[in-house]
Amino acid sequence: MSSITLVSFIRVKDSSGNVQDRYQNGKRDNFNALDDGSGTYVQQGLNIIQLNGENYYYLPFLYQGATKSRGGDNLEANLVLANNPVSMNRAREAVVNKWSVEVYVCTVHPTELTHLRTLTHDVWLASSMSYDPTTVEVLLSSGIDAVGSNAPNRVLTTSLCGHLPTTGQIQNR
Repeated sequence: MSSITLVSFIRVKDSSGNVQDRYQNGKRDNFNALDDGSGTYVQQGLNIIQLNGENYYYLPFLYQGATKSRGGDNLEANLVLANNPVSMNRAREAVVNKWSVEVYVCTVHPTELTHLRTLTHDVWLASSMSYDPTTVEVLLSSGIDAVGSNAPNRVLTTSLCGHLPTTGQIQNR
């Protein structure tokens, strides 16, 4: 029997593209043993995992519900955090200021928690939030306008998809 260790990494950016926060939900103890003077060693450390050369600090959260429809709209996911003043204020700030959230779901080494492979990379907008006495839930949505069904335009070119037919008939089989 083998086990796979999954870790979600989130990078939160403000509307100007400046990184505000970087968190991960896999816990890594980088302990340094320190002598407290009595011959007893005290362990101190930070819970940091690196991804793409950036430090991601530990934050207990759940990333769930990433769903996609066939048309590419109605994309939603949720970040579920513990209800405390820090998470409540940061979640509110992200929603009010329309911050973007990049989520990487990766496999990591089971004991060292070093990055092995990125499974998914999604970019979301913090669109709304809700809370109860124990959790804060941030609703993440896509940048596609679901009401008008407007998606960013993309033109098919040879560099994107190879040689294109000269007629207007394209079939997917």
